[in-house]
Amino acid sequence: MRIKLHPGQSKAWRSKKRIVAIIAGTGSGKTFFGPIWLGREIANIIKDDPKADFLVVSPTYKMFQRVVLPTTKKFLDEVFGGEYKASEFSYHLPTGAKVWFGSADNPYSLEGVHVRACWLDEAGQMKKDVWHTVLRRTNFYRARILITTTPYTFNWLKTDIYDRWLAGDSEIDVIQFTSIENPYYPKEEFERAKEILPSHIFSMFYEGKFTLAEGIIYTNWTVVDDLPREYDTIIYGADFGFNNPTAVLKVGIKDDNIYIIDEIYQSHLTNNDLINLLKDFVDNKSDPIYCDPSEPARIEELRRAGFNALAGSKKVLEGIDQIQRRKLYISTKCSNTIEEIRNYVWDKKGEDFLDRPRKVNDHTMDALRYAVMGYLERSPIVATPGLIDRVSPWR
Repeated sequence: MRIKLHPGQSKAWRSKKRIVAIIAGTGSGKTFFGPIWLGREIANIIKDDPKADFLVVSPTYKMFQRVVLPTTKKFLDEVFGGEYKASEFSYHLPTGAKVWFGSADNPYSLEGVHVRACWLDEAGQMKKDVWHTVLRRTNFYRARILITTTPYTFNWLKTDIYDRWLAGDSEIDVIQFTSIENPYYPKEEFERAKEILPSHIFSMFYEGKFTLAEGIIYTNWTVVDDLPREYDTIIYGADFGFNNPTAVLKVGIKDDNIYIIDEIYQSHLTNNDLINLLKDFVDNKSDPIYCDPSEPARIEELRRAGFNALAGSKKVLEGIDQIQRRKLYISTKCSNTIEEIRNYVWDKKGEDFLDRPRKVNDHTMDALRYAVMGYLERSPIVATPGLIDRVSPWR
């Protein structure tokens, strides 16, 4: 079988590193390359270990059925002439070797045998515990791992793979290329996306680059799967809306760091609707909920329902400064917060940035600021020009 690879794929093919990560644009030929790379690993390994095991991981079961299984099975059928057994989610080669298939939405499907090579497709959609499972399954043989993905957000893929590669990790190779590196991707669609999308969205999804929006306000955040079990304190922030979403954040403070633990994000909520949601969302009714101060009537209704609802601070720039000066961790379950913080930018007049955030899709950002500033202003503090600093226990 003769296959012509484009330059980006060829670079990944030539890499000798243990972990090879293709972080590239949509439609660039990432998934097409996966079975080819895996086939070469299988062919090399079964010469000495004819009954070796291999692993392929999809982000979801639906993507496994729709994309990864058909693509991989077709290639393995043509090259090795084996048989896929649906009841076992495994492909059996004539030598006795097996390729096991699992999905990240069912991590238990990844446990079991130690494998000799592994391919993760669209790994940027997977949680960090899936990556840890893959490492457990590959470490025994120091098996090679191929990652093919678009950079969806700033999660473990950036911190554990991309950043470590930039720092010179000798076992990691990152190969990046654009959608039109694939000669079959329509250039007019690439140019159209470049014209209509925000530059940072285009850069991530069509150029395969980890990019923040121009004029981004927060750069100190990381998306995490694992959160602390205990916090120094728990607080809440609420930004009211109706046609616009109501956003409520559960925020933990620990060791001078901010953790966004959970979120409510829903349009067309009456106060009665919100109160019913808060009954399950708020762990302890004595924990403060710092709210949009422009809605005193709604704050009072929450109080009468037994919640410790308080008016949040109107100090926008000071609130932003306090959040910028601390590490911010966001749970993967807070998808709306992640989407908003990626696009939370300073407003512009012409080419000049202004000292105010752009008021578009900022509901969780307001809720976060209410929570943090409300907490600081009601704790032992000392004032410094233009800033607020806690004396203890949060400095």
